[in-house]
Amino acid sequence: MSPIKIALCQINPTVGAFRSNLKILNDWYNRSVQQGADLVVFPELSITGYPPSDLLHEGDFVTLNENILQRFAKKVTIPVIVGYVRSDSGKLFNSAVLIKDGAIELVYDKLLLPTYDVFDEKRYFEAGKEPVVWSLDIGGERLKIGIEICEDLWDDDYPVKVTHVLKEQGADFIINISASPYHEGRLADRLGLIRRKVADIRIPFLYCNLVGGQDELIFDGQSLVISGEGRLLAQGKAFQEDFLLVDIGSQSHEIEVRVMEREEEIYQALCLGVRDYIRKVGYSDVVIGLSGGIDSSLVTCIAAEALGPDHVHGIAMPSRFSSDHSINDARQLAANLGIDFRVAPIQAVVDCFESNLKDDFSGLPRDLTEENNQARIRGDILMAYSNKMNWLVLSCGNKTELALGYCTLYGDMVGGLAVISDLSKTDVYALARWINSNTDRFLIPQNCIDKPPSAELSPDQVDPFDYDIVSPLVDAIIEDRKSPRMLIDQGYDRNMVQDIYRKIHRNEYKRRQAAPGLRVSLKAFGSGRRIPIVNHYAGISVEEI
Repeated sequence: MSPIKIALCQINPTVGAFRSNLKILNDWYNRSVQQGADLVVFPELSITGYPPSDLLHEGDFVTLNENILQRFAKKVTIPVIVGYVRSDSGKLFNSAVLIKDGAIELVYDKLLLPTYDVFDEKRYFEAGKEPVVWSLDIGGERLKIGIEICEDLWDDDYPVKVTHVLKEQGADFIINISASPYHEGRLADRLGLIRRKVADIRIPFLYCNLVGGQDELIFDGQSLVISGEGRLLAQGKAFQEDFLLVDIGSQSHEIEVRVMEREEEIYQALCLGVRDYIRKVGYSDVVIGLSGGIDSSLVTCIAAEALGPDHVHGIAMPSRFSSDHSINDARQLAANLGIDFRVAPIQAVVDCFESNLKDDFSGLPRDLTEENNQARIRGDILMAYSNKMNWLVLSCGNKTELALGYCTLYGDMVGGLAVISDLSKTDVYALARWINSNTDRFLIPQNCIDKPPSAELSPDQVDPFDYDIVSPLVDAIIEDRKSPRMLIDQGYDRNMVQDIYRKIHRNEYKRRQAAPGLRVSLKAFGSGRRIPIVNHYAGISVEEI
């Protein structure tokens, strides 16, 4: 094969932002031309952004997407592959198109449509009929390109083995345009799968992935180019737009896979998720309730990194149960990060609230009601700042707490984005320690990490869980789908397992009303997990029924 320069454009479009998406395409195409590319490749559904979901049924959405493609095509001279939505007789297809000399030349419709976890493509798209190899003159040579779209690579559980069929059809190399969302370990999954395919087909494989945040999803980029011998020739940056120009016809040197530490990878993913969510929904600033605890400290660090400290506002809201160290820790954190810090005491509001209810509650003991009142008053204060200052509230609940319902609806759950709702409590501590070990000074006060976690809603209150035991157990139920029977067989205490399982199912109604959360695990709360609110399933064995 002659030397051929292929540009992989790892871009960050926004769903439905046709004008800005077109500008992104034009800018990166022009860069590719200036760099001498023979072929330019963009990710899956670059025109619309991914996933467009029910916008596909909105008015002129699909028509606009096709018009934008035509406008882009008019300026194209060298060949370009880009993803868009194709319509045909009322049916929609997730398609890749080849553009050359101002015209659309070839189209491929995605063959394998994922309908699991966060994916629901069969709701919107028709499947393509068969794998397609495109014949194209590039660099003075007639070449055959095997074209895939995302899930076409992940064909192990499908009857059609797309990659192998493309090889059998004579493909000289394969290009996969993708919008593959991030979760922990995703790079290793992709790279391992591509290398296994290449070991069989023995031709180069180019993988161009989307980057950016879209609602709860984070796209990590990390586009890949693998030679026919299985050598890694290029790797896109993680969580950033990037431009890869590779010559697949030359004897390029193998590079080492860039792999982040686990905590760094998750931290960078969350920073991108926050940055894009805030930017794409039209905010510039955020407000966070600073309790001096580990969760709000971590969220504040992520927000300051993602948006810049000038755009982050922390509000401490002490009551009579708040300890001095909580206020001091919150103030120290704000000073370390350089963010705006304010104190809004709530005790007077709490007293007024309780006074108004004292007649109806006369003779009844203090209980969770009074504790939740404090949390809801704090939520109201944060929302007041949000409304008045146009600051988006970031909620700080972690995955363990949300799973068990250890959170207050309309209280600490208020917000426009739940930043760490897919991080277990143990991972919260792990990221906090990683932040402190990778900065010149401890950004998070050590006392926030060392002290027992507490909501401070009653005297001497501490969280009623041993998180070192409970957090992994929650993850086993949510992420690994293990039943109580399986966990009991592993040696976990029967009563604890059943109690946690009941709590997880009983609190589904709370999570249904929670702010969207950023997905970083294999199974997050949100669109990828659909459990009925009314649900009496106990996960017990047949013998116990």
